[in-house]
Amino acid sequence: MRILAITSKTSGVAYHRIIMPIVNMQKDYCLMTDTISEETFKGNYDIVILNRMLANITPKQMVEWRKKYRFKLIVDNDDYWHLDASHILFQQYIINLVPQQIINWIQVADLCTCTHERLAEEIYKLNTNVEIIPNAIPYGEEQFILDKKPSDLVRLFWSGSGTHGKDIEILRNPMKRINFPVRTIIAGYNEGEKPIWDGMIASFTNGLKLNPTIYNFNHVTEYMAAYCDSDISLIPLVDNKFNSMKSNLKVLETASKKNPAIVSNVHPYKGFYPACHVNSQKDWYYWIKMLVNDKDARTHYGNALYEYCNKNFNLHEVNKQRFAIYSKLIDNAGN
Repeated sequence: MRILAITSKTSGVAYHRIIMPIVNMQKDYCLMTDTISEETFKGNYDIVILNRMLANITPKQMVEWRKKYRFKLIVDNDDYWHLDASHILFQQYIINLVPQQIINWIQVADLCTCTHERLAEEIYKLNTNVEIIPNAIPYGEEQFILDKKPSDLVRLFWSGSGTHGKDIEILRNPMKRINFPVRTIIAGYNEGEKPIWDGMIASFTNGLKLNPTIYNFNHVTEYMAAYCDSDISLIPLVDNKFNSMKSNLKVLETASKKNPAIVSNVHPYKGFYPACHVNSQKDWYYWIKMLVNDKDARTHYGNALYEYCNKNFNLHEVNKQRFAIYSKLIDNAGN
C-alpha cells in the first residue's frame, strides 16, 4: 500500500487523523507533504488522503489527476462544516465559502472517513461511501505516557484553543464557588488571541484567584507535556449541532494520564462512561469538590477511564480497522 498524505505537520487535526495513524499503520510507503503539484502524483500511489479540503487545488483538478494516475481519494473530516452562529470563526467561514468548499471535496471522494456515526450520517447525505474511524491514542507511547509531576495541591486542568471561549464560560460560576485549595492549569495560550484568552483564563481561574498556571500553545508532537501538570480534566461544551459533531479526543487525551474527566453531558461525551457527566451547573461543583477531596475517587475514576479508552480507542487496534478499510478501497479499484 503506497500512500500520499497531503497535510500540514503543524495541524492538530492532521496529527491525530493522518500523521500519527499512518506513521503507526502497516504500509509499503507513505509521502507526507503540504506542497503538491502534478509531479507529486507520479509516485504510483494507491491512496491519496487529505483533511477536509485543499486551499490551492480544486476538486476538479484532483479528479483529473485521479483519472490520470489511478489512485483512490480519501477525504477525512473530524468536524462539521456548518459552524454554529456563535462560533468565533462563523463569519470568516461564510465570507470564504468554507462550508461549500468542504462539501465539494466530500462529493468527489472515493471514500470519506470520519470520527463517529453522527458525522457519518451528515456525510452520507453528500457521499454514500463513508466509513467511521474513531480518534485513538497510542496509550503508553510517544507523548501519551503516564509521566505526571507531583503537586501539593490537586490540579484542575483544561487544554484547547481560543475557539472554546463559549465553552469555558460555562465554568465561570462553578469556579467562583470553589472555596477549598486547588490549582488551575490552562494550556494552549496564544498571544495573538490575547483578548479571547484573557476572558477564558478569567473564567477558568476565577480571576486568577485559584493558583493558576498558564501553558503556551505547543507543537502538536509536544502539546501533551502540559497534561503532566494535571489531576482532573474539566471539559465543558455548549450544546449545539456543530459541537455535537466533534470527537471525544479531549477525554482520550486525559485518559492517557489516568485523570478523571468531568464533562458536559452532551455529544460527543453523552453516554461516554466512565466520565463524570454534568447535567446542570451545580454538577460541576459537585464533581470538582468530590474528586478534589477524595484521592481514592480520583484514582478510581482515572483508572477506569484509562482502561475504557485503552480498550476501545487504542490507536494500534483502530489502525487495524483503518488498514482493512484502506485495503478494501484498493481491492475495489477496478470497480
